[in-house]
Parts: sequence; C-alpha cells; structure tokens
Amino acid sequence: MRSLVKRIRMYAAASLAVILAVSIGFPAPGAEASSIRSDYKAYAMAPLTKITDWNAFRNQLITLKNNNIYALTTDVWWGDVEQGGDNVFNWAYYKTYADTVRAAGLKWIPIISTHQCGGNVGDDCNIKLPTWLWSKGTQDQMTMRSETGYYNNETLSPWWTGTATQYDELYASFATNFSGYKDIITKIYLSGGPAGELRFPSYNTADGWSYPGRGKLQAYTDVAKQSFQSAMNVKYGTVSALNSAWGTSLTAFSQVNPPSDGDNFFINGVNSTYGKDFMTWYQSVLEKHLNTIAAKAHSRFDPVFGVPIGAKVAGIHWQMNSPTMPHAAEFGAGYYNYSTLLDEFKRSNLDLTFTCLEMTDSQAYTSPYYSAPKTLVIQVANLANQKGIRINGENALPINDGSGYQNTAEMLFNYNFGGFTLLRMSSLVNGDGTKTALMDAYRDAIAMTPIPVTFIVKNAPTVSGDSVYVTGSRWEMGNWTTGLYPLKLTYNSSTADWRGTANIGASRNYEFKAIIKDSAGTFKSWEPGANNTWATPTAGTNYTITW
Repeated sequence: MRSLVKRIRMYAAASLAVILAVSIGFPAPGAEASSIRSDYKAYAMAPLTKITDWNAFRNQLITLKNNNIYALTTDVWWGDVEQGGDNVFNWAYYKTYADTVRAAGLKWIPIISTHQCGGNVGDDCNIKLPTWLWSKGTQDQMTMRSETGYYNNETLSPWWTGTATQYDELYASFATNFSGYKDIITKIYLSGGPAGELRFPSYNTADGWSYPGRGKLQAYTDVAKQSFQSAMNVKYGTVSALNSAWGTSLTAFSQVNPPSDGDNFFINGVNSTYGKDFMTWYQSVLEKHLNTIAAKAHSRFDPVFGVPIGAKVAGIHWQMNSPTMPHAAEFGAGYYNYSTLLDEFKRSNLDLTFTCLEMTDSQAYTSPYYSAPKTLVIQVANLANQKGIRINGENALPINDGSGYQNTAEMLFNYNFGGFTLLRMSSLVNGDGTKTALMDAYRDAIAMTPIPVTFIVKNAPTVSGDSVYVTGSRWEMGNWTTGLYPLKLTYNSSTADWRGTANIGASRNYEFKAIIKDSAGTFKSWEPGANNTWATPTAGTNYTITW
C-alpha cells in the first residue's frame, strides 16, 4: 500500500487575499471528493517590472503556452497610465503588451492595479499612485492612519468620497481602449487595497511591522473616526443605549473612538461588546468599498467584455493560534468574519482569489508564529463553495521545489478551486524563453487539462452499509489517503457494480486502487493485488476495476 508522506516547509511571511468565518471560528475541515474542477485552468503571473525586450517576452510566453498555461495575469498600473494628469491616459505600453500576449496564443487577465508597486513582500518595482491625485483632498481624507500615527499612501482610503470616482474613470478608459482585445481578455481583477488585496495596510514595514507581528489597526484619521461614530449612532440611537451596551459613561457620540491601545484591545477587549462593534464596523468598511468598486467595474466592463470580475483576499495566516491575541493579525487587516466578507463577494458577483496554497501548518502552535495557512485555505475554500463563489488560488511566496506544488495540488483538487496563478512566470521560464528546472514539475502537478473518467468497480466484497471508493497516486485522486479525499462511488443496482465520475488529468500516469469503508466511514480493506496503472487519454472515458 502507499503511505502519504507529509512534506513540511517553513515560511517566514506571506500575503493572502479575502477571507472570513463567523467570529473567526473555524468549521470542521471538509473536502470535495478528489477531482479537478471541469473548467479548471492554470495561469502565470507576469513580472512586476516593465517589459523592455518584446521579442524575448513573446518567446517566454510561447513557452508558457506550450506547457499548458492558459493565461497571463498582469498588473496594469494606474501610476503608469494616468501619470500625465487627471483623465489624461496613455495606454500605449499595455496595448503593446496585449498584442504580444495575443501573438503568443495566450489569454490575458489584467489586474486594474490602483495600488502602489513597492513596499510589499516580493515587490521589485517602484510605481507610485499618480502624483496629481494628492491635490484632490487632504492627507486625512485620502490616506489611512495607523494606531501609531503612520499615514499610508500606497492606496486611496476607502473612506475618501473621491475614491470611487477616480476608479470609475480609470475603469471606463480601460474598457474604451481595450474593447478590441475581447478575444484574449478572459477575466479582469480589481485591486481592493495594498498589494492589490482587499484589506487595510496593517502589516507595513515602513510603519515598523515585522513578521510575525500582529500589524496595526488603520482607523485613526478624523474621517475614519467620524465614520465609526456615525455607525454607532445609527446602531444605538442614543448615547445612553451605547453606554448601557458598552459599560461606558460617554456624553456624546463624538467621544466614540477606535482602540487607544492595540495590544490591550486584542488581549482583553476584542470580545467585549465594544470590541465586537468596532471589529464589525471595521470590516464593513472593506465590504462597502468592495461593493462600490464592483458596481463601478460591472457597469464599465460587463457590456464590453462580458467576463468574470474578481478580487483578492490576503492570507493572513500568522497569529491565528496565538494564546494571548488569537487572530489579531487577521483582525488588523480587517478580516473579522470571513463568512460575512464572502457574502459581499457573492452580492457583488465577484470571483475570489486566495493565496498561500503552497504552505503547511507546521508552525501552527510554534511561538512566535502560530501560523496555520493550510487550515485557513480550507476554511475559506469551504465557505466559498458553500456560498457558490468561484475561488481561485495563488502561492504567497516563491515555490522553489516540487513539494510546494504538491501542497498546492492538495488544496486545488480537493477543495474545488477553479484555477491557480503561479507567482511568477520567472519560476517557469528563463529570460531566453527556455524552461526552468521547475517547469516540468509545475506542468505535471498543476497545469493539467481535466478529463472526466467514470470509475467502475465490479465484485467488491461489500456488506450492508459499506461504500466503495477509489484513491491513487496523485492529489486529484486522493494521493493514497483513505480519509476525506478518495472518490466515493455509488452502487448501481442495474449493473450490479459501483460507479463514480471524477475529473483527472489528461495525458498523465496514474496508479490507484479501490477501497472499502464501513457505514461509519472507517477504512476496511484495499483492493487486492498490484496497483492499477494507467496512462490517461486526452478525452473522457471509463475505467473498470474487477476486485
């Protein structure tokens, strides 16, 4: 029999993209039966820096295409295209870019990047927001201020009333200028905040943060405080009612403020009525921001492109299991209730991208990290699937060996991910267009074309209550596990056998066996004899196992 060898990798930092669960409570792990989603695609992320040699770039893209990469994901930087002035756009570079993608035979996924490039993990460029923007309002109105007084200008504040207008103008110009590229644009992503993620800039090294610190709350501009005060006025109606709920003795709503001591708040106050009210409001600011930019994007993009629109949530996986301030890092970024946050994705008709699929929980209870990325990915994927939200995956940090791809494949093919984007294409293709040493491992494990296969098991020695499953040598077949992941078959009385259909990879080599579990789901027995071995075809078919 095969045994599953757990691969442990240690990581020091990462970012992930939009998540929530009621009061951060984690549901019991669940899984879809091992199977590749039928519309699954593999993508690669383009370099952050500008392309200077278009012929070399085209050769790189052709190599990606020849290795089953479907589309290239690209940051389209606001700071580049509108740097000349308000409503003065120059799209020439990105049109050349789109022409090159088309010539290579790839599809294109532009990210409308309304954030600065530079200052985040993995950034190797420095593209700031258009400088003329800052004449539109005050620093207090347009930026966010942390609990230690740092003003962050890597993205516009969700509290600024002009943010939606500026984004709308950018979206409209993109739609007008790229309507001729409908044949290659297969999805459009919106930047919802720093690093293109829907979150507050809570973990910023310029503000004194270092991994695995909790980060800093970002609700300290006058505009943010007034928003909190207004929300509490709406909720309670009178200061007396608020005082009764909070156990305070305020005399006016103007005295309502965000936490004055972040550490004490996360250790002692976050579960109080005040703490719950603050965190619910804090996250709601992100939800309203997402709703606003999604509405603008749909109005501009849907009539022109008719493709899915998505946004990204960061994987804030550290401090999850902290004994003193659990989930403080998530809370600081604005992720308080994952289920509620994903409800906004559903209402706004957005796909979700989430990161850190390559990571393990090896530091889940190790000080000072308390990092549980795998648990987090499973939680968010389960919620997205329950709510009918299409979820796509990314890695958070560079993947330097095949084990990272195996960790990723476990998540992709057991939790119904619709696609995976590798950060970045330089991991797969060299500057001269040749494959890197990691390309074959990526193509084999991740960049597959799914085909439907119906597995038929005859003569299985089952008794009443038993069920038959199939598990095999790759993650899309459960990787020899006997618990959550194997494909469950259904007894067909007319043919007196067990049957079930899963999507597995075309043109791949598999080994697999049937197993039997009892009515409680407890493993009973393996199919006897040698493993079934099979080189799959390029189209769907059946495979019959005779026990």
